Amino acid sequence: MKRQSKRVFLMFLTLMIFMFTIGQSLVPMIANAQELATTGFVDSFTIDKTTLNYGEQTEIKVNFSDKSGNQMKAGDTLTLTLPPELQGFTSTIPLKNEAGTDFGTVQITTTNVICTFTNVVETLQNIRGNFYFTVRATNVATDQKKDVETNLGTNLDKQTITIAGPTSGGSGSKPFFYKAGDIQPDKADQVRWFLNINLNKEYLSRDIVVSDRLQDGQTLNKDSFRIVVDNRESLSIEEFRQQRYGDIQFNDDGQSFKVVINWNMGSARSFTVSYTSTITESGKSQEFLKNHYEIDYQILYKDSGSESDSAIVRNIDMGGAADGDLPPKGTLRIVKHIDGDKDKVIPNVTFNVYKESGEQIGGTLTTDDKGMVEVPDLVVGNYYVQEIHAPDYLDFDPQAKVSFTMDVNAEKG
Repeated sequence: MKRQSKRVFLMFLTLMIFMFTIGQSLVPMIANAQELATTGFVDSFTIDKTTLNYGEQTEIKVNFSDKSGNQMKAGDTLTLTLPPELQGFTSTIPLKNEAGTDFGTVQITTTNVICTFTNVVETLQNIRGNFYFTVRATNVATDQKKDVETNLGTNLDKQTITIAGPTSGGSGSKPFFYKAGDIQPDKADQVRWFLNINLNKEYLSRDIVVSDRLQDGQTLNKDSFRIVVDNRESLSIEEFRQQRYGDIQFNDDGQSFKVVINWNMGSARSFTVSYTSTITESGKSQEFLKNHYEIDYQILYKDSGSESDSAIVRNIDMGGAADGDLPPKGTLRIVKHIDGDKDKVIPNVTFNVYKESGEQIGGTLTTDDKGMVEVPDLVVGNYYVQEIHAPDYLDFDPQAKVSFTMDVNAEKG
């Protein structure tokens, strides 16, 4: 079998720690990532509010830290499982430190939370961090109350959340108009808005006019409009016009519109106008998303009515951060991997470290299953490394020297 020549890729960090990486053209073993949920990786989790009504939101915060002795690998995951009664809001949270170093991402779905770490965790020590996200209470029967226990699939003690299901309500008079909104777990970047009009199916003596304006942090989705008549018939804007119910007129600002319901077609009928808005980047940092409205109408044989107010929806709150420490002062770290692919590491490669004078430092070094080995407590000066043995499927030059310098001025690696 023809051997392939070795290619060498070196990276020097001439600080108080020095790290360099040697690449190889043949495919070696790949360090296996692992699931961390039941390894003690999660230090704690807190649930902001533990008594909820159906549809109400609460926040969960998770704190974590590495307890493997700095053996984390790229691709390691932390998977948290949500109980069926708590839905997550689909979104992604970056895990970075103050310098912007990317430690990984937290992917939130309606059923679980998956944190995936990058190869930064292999180069730093004492990995730690936190993230928080919003969940919504659901899946509890009408007029029922349910205690839900969860530890999110970790080995921590379970916590209890009490959820009251929706109420069956009762008959009686409804308001002529109200506006509401919500954010759905599977579309966390949008707000659904609802204009509920003539709910008691009153007879009218003039047209109903509703003016609606989105506030900061949202953009109007004009193609999302639907009009439901008498809780049965769902119409597009064009169908609404063709059937002579009325009209929806968009203003030039792109953020506001007017709904007109003709008095003769609106009499003895109820209407729900629904549409969505997309949350902008600036809107994602707002605690609440607002929507202003004005309505004018007149019920037959009664005084005219008008109302002006704002509907408010609580935004989805989420965030996170991570950090780690560089190896101690005077530490040399060698990482052996395929040239151009840092995820494919090579274990069982041996090296010797020498002073510039040729004096060997310590014994022979062998890379572990992460393709890495460290030499601590090196004093300031010039050194070189020689590879002396590798697995049989590799070819290398035992005479090649890789030089590096320990820098007196650096504070950390």
